[in-house]
Amino acid sequence: MSLGSRIDLTQCAPAQLWATLEPEVRLAAARSLYSHDWGEAPTRREADFAIMQGMRFRESAVRQLSIDKRASYVARSIRPTDSLAGSMLLALHLEQRRAMLSAFLEALKIPHDNGLIAEDHDMKPPSAATLEKAAKALRDRFPADEVELYLATLYVLDRVTWAGLAPLLNGK
Repeated sequence: MSLGSRIDLTQCAPAQLWATLEPEVRLAAARSLYSHDWGEAPTRREADFAIMQGMRFRESAVRQLSIDKRASYVARSIRPTDSLAGSMLLALHLEQRRAMLSAFLEALKIPHDNGLIAEDHDMKPPSAATLEKAAKALRDRFPADEVELYLATLYVLDRVTWAGLAPLLNGK
């Protein structure tokens, strides 16, 4: 069953998209969150705080948990905020599916550095036809469920830039 048939992605927030994921995908995303280099961003801290609130743990107890245990709690026992869910979805793709990101941006002829849009690129929304061709190229090369999640993640995190993906995701 596709994401578009399980949830209306045009009304979906990142936490709702997260809730539709299979447990193993959630765990992979949570592990990716903890392994990704976020620089100064407070992303890991946000995940730890969610564990403290959701599991009623003290901060010192959370800090003593292994990364695998933290990832497990975040993936299985916590209802993440939209911010945290978006960060985990982003981390999953940056850490484990970067080849797909690169392939998509290349198909769209968007300059990038290993799957990240070049900082000096003035990003404008691609046309629906261009997005449809790029999505087909991804579907021909990568597992369908991973492509669908990637495209849904793009759309849910930035509906303006990726508006042309909506018809592709909802099976219209």
